[in-house]
Amino acid sequence: TNDFLRKLFFVDEHDGWATGLTGTIIHTSDAGTTWTIQNSNVTTPIVDIHFINKNLGWALTYPDTPPFGTTLLKTTNGGDDWVVIDSLFQMKFMSCIYFATEQLGWIGGSGIYKTTDGGKNWFETILDSSAFQNYPVFDFNFFNNDFGYACGGRVDVAGVIWKTTN
Repeated sequence: TNDFLRKLFFVDEHDGWATGLTGTIIHTSDAGTTWTIQNSNVTTPIVDIHFINKNLGWALTYPDTPPFGTTLLKTTNGGDDWVVIDSLFQMKFMSCIYFATEQLGWIGGSGIYKTTDGGKNWFETILDSSAFQNYPVFDFNFFNNDFGYACGGRVDVAGVIWKTTN
């Protein structure tokens, strides 16, 4: 690809995906020796990607036509087919996605949202009430269904790490 690649995710030592600024998603099943371009069905930047196994994964993009915000893409066959999931993120720009199970996941950016039904419905979680609660979230990682960390902040103002145990 000639696209600028910006995110990389491996689900095991063999299967991985990389994403680009023009809707590019590429996949390897041989530890990076060869890569295959997948059809994401979008031409907009893929800003994050996450898989829970070789087949089930999600990606985030920002549409270039109204309504602006964040669109979710989902695959159930390793990226051979990507489908757009209608979401509640109009005028919200999300930058990271993480799923612990097929049903339980989080999306972060303009706040942190949680799903318990595989991404069909999302509800906003509560960030602490400090001066940092409205700072954007850029990444997170969970160690089980309850315990995880998120990080974010504003350039030249503050870096923030949030922790959850529930």
